[in-house]
This record gives sequence, C-alpha cells and structure tokens, in this order.
Amino acid sequence: MTVAIVALGVLFLLMLIGVPIAMSLIWASIAGFLTSIYYVPLEVVPQRLITSTDSFPLLAIPFFMLTGEFMMSGSMGKRIAAFAFATVGWIKAGLAQVSTLTSMFFAGISGSGAADTAAVGKMMIPMMEEKGYDKGFAAATVASAGTIAVVIPPSIPMIVYGVTAGVSIGDLFTAGIIPGILIGISIMTLNYWLTRKNSYSVQAGKFELRSFRRTFIEGFLALILPLIIIFGIRGGIFTPTEAGAVAAAYAFVINKFVYKDMGWKDVPGSFMRAAKMTAMVVFIIAAANLFGWLLTAEQIPQQLAALVTGISDNKFIILLAFNIIFFIAGCFLNASAAITILTPLLLPIALSAGIDPVFFGVVMVVNLSIGLITPPVGLDLFIVKGIANVSYDKLIKSVLPFILVMTFDLLLITYFPAISMFLTKF
Repeated sequence: MTVAIVALGVLFLLMLIGVPIAMSLIWASIAGFLTSIYYVPLEVVPQRLITSTDSFPLLAIPFFMLTGEFMMSGSMGKRIAAFAFATVGWIKAGLAQVSTLTSMFFAGISGSGAADTAAVGKMMIPMMEEKGYDKGFAAATVASAGTIAVVIPPSIPMIVYGVTAGVSIGDLFTAGIIPGILIGISIMTLNYWLTRKNSYSVQAGKFELRSFRRTFIEGFLALILPLIIIFGIRGGIFTPTEAGAVAAAYAFVINKFVYKDMGWKDVPGSFMRAAKMTAMVVFIIAAANLFGWLLTAEQIPQQLAALVTGISDNKFIILLAFNIIFFIAGCFLNASAAITILTPLLLPIALSAGIDPVFFGVVMVVNLSIGLITPPVGLDLFIVKGIANVSYDKLIKSVLPFILVMTFDLLLITYFPAISMFLTKF
C-alpha cells in the first residue's frame, strides 16, 4: 500500500504542476518501483511501454483518427452540418440543436471527443454568437455534445476498454448506440429549456421538406459511413480495425473522387494531424498500462475488491461505488488513461458481482465521457474556451446544467441495463 500511496502522490503532484499526463504516469510508476520492497529493474519501464501497445485492435485508433481528418479536409463535415440544419434548425433554439445533432453525426465517424468538439465548435460557436446566443451557453452546448463522440461508435475509449478487458469491441460499439442517442436527446431538451428561460435566439422557422431532401441527398454518402462501420462489424464482414481502414479509405475516396473538394496537397496534412493525435492517445495508453501494472503487482486490485465488497455485496450499491470512482477519475485523468488503469482493478469485482463486462464497459465510458466537461482538466472545456474566447469561470457555470443532465442519463443507463444491452441481442 505504501508503494501505491507514493505513486499516486507523485502522479497528482506532477499533474498539479502541469506535467503532461503520460509523463506524470511514467514518473509516478518509476517512483513506485524505487520505493517497492521488491527489486524491480527499471528495464521494465520501456518493456511495458512497448508491449502494452503491441495490439492489433489498437490499430483502429489511427484509422478512425485519419477518417475524421479526411472528413474535415473535404466537404463531408459541411454536408453533415447542412443536413443537421435542415433537420432541426427550424425549431426554437435551432442553432443549439444543430450543434448537438451535428456532433452526434460526427461522433459516428471520428470516435474522438476532442476532434468532434473542435470541428463542430469552429463551425457553430461563431454562428451561435452572431445570432444572439450567450457565449458561455454556446461553448457549453458544443463541449457537452462533443462528449457523445466517446459513446456512439466508433468510440476510441471503447476500443481501449475492449483491448484492456478482452471484450468484443463490436458488442461495445453496438451497446453504445442507444446511450449515445439518449444523451443527445437529453442535451437537446436542455437546450430548448435554457434558450426559452434565458431568452436567447428562440425564433422558430418552418420545416422545409425540399431543403431536407436536398441536404440529405447531398450528404448521403457521408451520412451512411457510421452505418457501414456498425453493420460491417456486426455482420462479421470486417473487424473493428479493418472497419477503421475501410472508413478512412471510404472518406478519402468520397472526398477526393466523388465530391472532388479535397486536393492531394491536403493528404499529407491529414496524415500528420492523425499521427500526432494517435501518438498522444497511444502514449497515454502505454503510460497508463505501466502504472496499472505497478498497482496490480502491489495487489491493489485485491485490496480494492475487499474494500468494495466489504461495503456491500449488492450489485446496485457496487455499481454506485464504481460510478463514484469513475467520476472522480474522469475529473483528473484522460478517458483512455482511466480505462487502462481502472479496468484491471475493477473488472474482476464487477464479474464477481454478476455484472456483464460489456455493460460494465458502457457504464465506464459514459461516466468518463462526462469527465470531458468537468474541471479541472476537462479537455472539451479548454477546446471551446479557446474558440469562444470565454472566461473559464463563466464556462464552468454554463456547463453545470449539462453535467447534471448527463449524470441523470448515466444513472438511467446504470440501473436500466436494457438501454445499452438491447441491441447486442440481435
């Protein structure tokens, strides 16, 4: 236990002074090794960093990152936004609803909350400000909707969980569909209420079937990409990794040769940005795996299991305890890091309590998605703060109602497993 206390103390100290999360995890692990009563050669550090990422399913991450980059290099993203505008832009609080629906469509392509938030934020926040929406509300709406990208497939955190837990990524993707839609609808409902309450841009228009039909046809090839991914995996046509490669190739071909709005000069930049984002995510996964290995070697999982089961053996109480742990972790850790550390610790407890590992993964990912908009290190908050040029205090105040609504959704998903598990039966 002393080793764990030292490692965790070093980890939070380094994070507090602004050291990147991956380096914080590595140095915290080294501190743990050096204080252990057992001799642990430091050669273990590079060995674990390399072996933890030697996984075929993790190759899906760069492919889905590349898909998102290709989508934004061409007009696929704009066509999706145009269809979302034709679908919900005419109702009261239309632009707020367009932001959320666009994020849901983008979520089915990118798999990254940060990429989703940045892409939609650059398009929608200036437009919302121009129409009279409060800056804080506009930024909070986009940031909250961006969290859906880690729930609706293809979700990169779900890929990380599937690899760590040895669970079917296809089942995880399927289980995330209804929870993702539920969160999206909840955010749109809150948007409607807040715009009416605060008298933001609440003017309503009229649904235009012609515009809806036109934007659907123009964006059809982009809109069906999530369906290709899901049905391809569920139908056994390709693995999640192959699905990522198919999605990237599809996005490239459609933008370059069908829409003809992506030049050859855009391709190297897309690869470079995807490579940088992949390197960041995989480095965090490797460092978190090293830290998790240290905790496992010190038998922290067994001690934690005894602590949790000592409180109660009731499955619902255990799920509540898990959610508290996930929520606290999400406030300080990147989702991929939290999943890599917590899964080996908590999954055995979940299995012993009769909790399905796919369901457990969905609850974990949904909970950690809220961490994207919770201080002090909510990544989506920092992204929209830069785009909207809004103060951090104002942004936190604006995002609180969204955190409350998403927490309510989390409880529904936790205590009504059919919400996530229904589609996995088919």
